[in-house]
Amino acid sequence: MADNPKTPDFSLVIVAGGSGSRMRNPTKKAFLELGGEPLVLQTARVFHGLPGIGMAVVVFPADEMAAQTGETGPVVDIRKPPRKAGQLVRDLAAAGVHRVVAGGARRQDSVLAGLRATDARLPFVMIHDAARPFVLPNELVNVMAKTRACGAAMLAMPVRDTLKRVRGDAIADNVDRADLWAAQTPQCFRRDALLAAFERHNARDVTDDAAMAALDGVVCHVVAGSGLNFKITTSEDLQLAEALLKAKNASAIFTRLPDSETIFDLGPGK
Repeated sequence: MADNPKTPDFSLVIVAGGSGSRMRNPTKKAFLELGGEPLVLQTARVFHGLPGIGMAVVVFPADEMAAQTGETGPVVDIRKPPRKAGQLVRDLAAAGVHRVVAGGARRQDSVLAGLRATDARLPFVMIHDAARPFVLPNELVNVMAKTRACGAAMLAMPVRDTLKRVRGDAIADNVDRADLWAAQTPQCFRRDALLAAFERHNARDVTDDAAMAALDGVVCHVVAGSGLNFKITTSEDLQLAEALLKAKNASAIFTRLPDSETIFDLGPGK
């Protein structure tokens, strides 16, 4: 399903507006460090230079906007970072981000703010969680191609685990998993269709962008993702992400080195 458009046709919205309360950490989740850098920056870099993306927007928590950008407005263009902008904003600009936007109380409020800040001349938009830094480039190419063909598509994975319905601490029922998929991001749509759905139905609480689009009759197709595209939600997830990043970096170093008699010891130092 490879696709390589001649001209950009997608805007990207990275949602980094969550509080990360399940982390049990005073630092908001998207600003926690992964590999020595803020999580949102690691995620933004995955998309930098991806064919088809003409604009990138990051949605910050509203109370972080002034501290991060040095500006008071709800939308700040960072292609030339403001004089008082912090290092994260400067690094995001270097990673191809065009604008940062103040988010809202709910994730869907943040998505709507990000949508409004995208370029209306680009027909498609993809929404991605800042807490999913390991999405693979080939998955992105595939879901973008499916969106161009069908109008709406998202990454997802078939549910692998046996599912139980539990009441209290007792199993009440088994749940058939035959046609169940676990939703991931990015979720991609025609920009005008998704924006219209959010404008009309945002008073209703939804769990993801596909659910909002469905309220307006949009059918979203699935493209198989991978287990690497997990969402960092808890402190245990962050520990797993650190281990995965170290393994990824070690592999990158190994593949860059020429064949030789060097022995690689990736175990703990003695």
